[in-house]
Amino acid sequence: MTEYKRTNLKGLCIKVKNGVYIDLYLKEGISEKTSHATYLTLSIYKNGNKTAVHLNKPKACQLSVMLNQLVEEGNNKDYDRLRQKYPDQDSWHIT
Repeated sequence: MTEYKRTNLKGLCIKVKNGVYIDLYLKEGISEKTSHATYLTLSIYKNGNKTAVHLNKPKACQLSVMLNQLVEEGNNKDYDRLRQKYPDQDSWHIT
């Protein structure tokens, strides 16, 4: 039987809104077959219910790129709307 051990190396958390949190953990998995491997766990807590997804590093990296692309596209859309609404203004703070 293969012995498997998981160790949390680092964790980060963000509160999205009341009762909703997202935790990100860098974990190390140790087994006889694969030796050492790090991976990420993304957990969503909503009103006491937890859903966890384990991501290898390439999938986590792709998720990061996708989130960044969507945020950038949203900011560009907000900026275009502000430019139309306030054509004489020089700068805006987008949140």
